[in-house]
Amino acid sequence: MEIKITTHDIKKAMNVWTLATATVDGKTYRIQMVRFDEPSIYGIRQGRISKLYVADADHNAVINYDRGWDIRPKTAETKALLAAIVKQFN
Repeated sequence: MEIKITTHDIKKAMNVWTLATATVDGKTYRIQMVRFDEPSIYGIRQGRISKLYVADADHNAVINYDRGWDIRPKTAETKALLAAIVKQFN
């Protein structure tokens, strides 16, 4: 499975907001996330990502984490995408 993540914008306020798109085997996903400067108990796998929203091309949420799981990835594709996001940004 080929996954490419392209970062479009990073804004620093109290935390780091990141906007990106990802392509997974030709399908496009939109990513929005908030990252702490340091790992946190509120982050994914106690890491830096405290909020993560991923939507498919039809604007349907496929992953949503806001200091806890609201929508967990369900398909092999979205699970692989989450793993790639965590590896690159957490």
